[in-house]
Amino acid sequence: MRSLLVLSLICLVTILSQAQSPCDKIKYLDKLAMAPAELPVQDFKLFDYNQIPDSVKARLQTEIIRETSAAFFKELTIRSVKYLDSAINEKLFTPVVVLDNDNNPVNFVYAIFYEMKFKGEIPFVFKLEVKQNGELLKKGQFEGIVNQKKKIIPCTKALSIAAADKEAPITKPGDIYIYYNQTYKTIVWQIMEADNATGNSQHVTVINVFDGEILERNEFLKGMTNFDNE
Repeated sequence: MRSLLVLSLICLVTILSQAQSPCDKIKYLDKLAMAPAELPVQDFKLFDYNQIPDSVKARLQTEIIRETSAAFFKELTIRSVKYLDSAINEKLFTPVVVLDNDNNPVNFVYAIFYEMKFKGEIPFVFKLEVKQNGELLKKGQFEGIVNQKKKIIPCTKALSIAAADKEAPITKPGDIYIYYNQTYKTIVWQIMEADNATGNSQHVTVINVFDGEILERNEFLKGMTNFDNE
C-alpha cells in the first residue's frame, strides 16, 4: 500500500513538473495582437530576408551600427521580415501615407524583426522600419532598447503583480507578451486574461518590465491575438 502511495506521489510530481506555465510560452512583438506603431504592420506581407539584395543588407548594417554599435549588431538575429508597397497599401481599408525622417513620401518599406537578449538571457524582439535601399525609415527607432543596463523583472514576477492588482486582477493568465511600448517609451510585459466562453473581450494588464509599475489596463476584442500574415 505504501509503495503504491509513493508511486502515485512520484507520478503527480512528474506531471506537475512537466506542466507548462504561461511564462513558458512568452510571445514577442512579431506575434503581438495589436501593432504598437504608426504603420499597420499587421497588413504587411511576409518576405524572405535572403531575397533582400546584399547592397541593401550592407547599408542597413551600416545604419544600425551608426545608431548603436558593432557589438550590438553582432548579437542580433533575424526573426522575420515583412514589407509594404503601394499595391498592398491601395488594398487596405484605410491606406496610409508613409513618410521618412524628412517627411518625404515612401512607397516601399520593410519591417524587419530582430531578436536580442537582455540580462538573464531574456529574449526580446524589436522592429525596424527600413526603406527599400536599406536606410532607416526614421531615426530614433532604438530608443529604450540600446544600452539598457537595468535588470528586467521576470515573467513570474509580472504575473504576481497582475494577480495582486486590486483594480482589475488577472488570476488566470492567457497570452503573455514582451515588447517596446511606444506610448510609455519603455519595454513592457503585456498579460492577457485567459480566454473564456462568455463575453466579447479579454482584460489586459501592461506592466513596466523595469520597475513593475502597472501602466495600463485594457480590454481587447477576442480573436485579435496574432497579426502574422502567412
